[in-house]
Amino acid sequence: MSLDQYLSTPLLVSALVLVLTWLIFDWWNQNRKLPPGPWGWPIVGYYPYLTTTHLDFTKLSKKYGNVLSFRTIGGRLIIVLNGIKTIKEVLVNRADEFDGRPHGNTIVAWMGKGLGITQEEGQPWSEHRKFFLQTAKNLGFGKLEMEERIHDEIRALLDKIRKSNSKPMDLHLAVAYTFNCIISRVLFNRKFDIDRTFSRNLKNMSYMVEIFTGVRHMLVGFPFTSAIALFGRSYKKGRDALQKFTDDVVDDKVKKFDPNHPDSYVDEYLRQRNELLKKNNNIGSFTDERLKANAMTLFFEGTESSSSTIVSLLQELTKHPDVQKKIQQELDSVVGRERLPSWLDKPNLPYLDATLQELYRFGSLFLVTTMYSNFKETTIEGYKIPKRSVIVSNLYSIHFDPKLFPDPEKFDPKRFLNDEGKRIKQEGPFLFGLGKRSCIGESLAQMEIFLVISSLLQSFTMPHAKDTHSFTLIPRE
Repeated sequence: MSLDQYLSTPLLVSALVLVLTWLIFDWWNQNRKLPPGPWGWPIVGYYPYLTTTHLDFTKLSKKYGNVLSFRTIGGRLIIVLNGIKTIKEVLVNRADEFDGRPHGNTIVAWMGKGLGITQEEGQPWSEHRKFFLQTAKNLGFGKLEMEERIHDEIRALLDKIRKSNSKPMDLHLAVAYTFNCIISRVLFNRKFDIDRTFSRNLKNMSYMVEIFTGVRHMLVGFPFTSAIALFGRSYKKGRDALQKFTDDVVDDKVKKFDPNHPDSYVDEYLRQRNELLKKNNNIGSFTDERLKANAMTLFFEGTESSSSTIVSLLQELTKHPDVQKKIQQELDSVVGRERLPSWLDKPNLPYLDATLQELYRFGSLFLVTTMYSNFKETTIEGYKIPKRSVIVSNLYSIHFDPKLFPDPEKFDPKRFLNDEGKRIKQEGPFLFGLGKRSCIGESLAQMEIFLVISSLLQSFTMPHAKDTHSFTLIPRE
């Protein structure tokens, strides 16, 4: 062995040791102040261990605290918040720091193209959220005018149920169509037939809800778009079909637009765009692409998210016949059976209201929030949160916190009532999320849930339903 060869071996080893030492130090320096959390495997991280996500996060919080972290596929860092104090501090008190959406190739971001009210951030998101809320108010959200529209669709729903002759029926399909008629009037001022196209759209939307409620699928952080395409192909196919459907409806609405008689969200959007063009010679963020993205998002949220939520609540309610009976007695006393319940009746129906709150707590479908992100490096409870982290909040940790709700595994509407049977104010539950990123259609959804559930119980009793496709509703005597 020559001298050069002899020297090269230890030099090479030394160089490798130095590089390895530097890599270890760099990794340690980046991770030493992060929230604690479990170790995962190379490449896939902790992803394989996520099964029932809200329960996984709650279990991990008992070991690592209310702020924890782990890495998922592709090394993506996930920050999980638990407990009402921590979640409120981030989502409410520091909302401006954390109202972004994660960048990178997450499945949902890739398939949503980063557009639409639920996906965007910054000025476009703020501008269009404000615009929709104002437009919704102008179109009757939270007003008796909207209640009349909802009542019309509820009457049709009740007729359909009566025609089932107490045989098992797909209540999800029926309720989804009811809600679709309501949101379609708001968005397009039109209704769609309950045909094969609607059923296909509902199937696509139902699969999208599975993705949203199965949060572990949204945490995938592949560094390559082609890899995401493999995992998200079926989701994207359904989403694209739904997008094409709403795009065609928007295109038709644009052709028929009358600026002197706006009658829907699409019309108001076009009117606003015309005003911006006239005033500034620029339409700003009010583009055609964004209009279609918003329309699809709101169509989906107002149809499938709302119907899946209420059917989940109703399925839980079928397990409690004694609660149904008490609600029916209250409805008979306050409303009677000659008219449908009204939103104005709500203050006089404390037991029904308390039951809804307990259903929100106990039977909520969305137990973990969708992803949000921070615009710059910051801290939460002393832990470093790198810029553009993926952050989720575990709402289950609030809803089943024994300090907030004693004996949380017990379904008990009375926890929201005082000794005199009147509603008491209590922090939570948060069915619609909390903070600036809470559900944009919360006011409409609350009215829909109240009116649909009260109207169903006014006319029917619901035995235990094993799934959403086999509800039996028996007319009351």
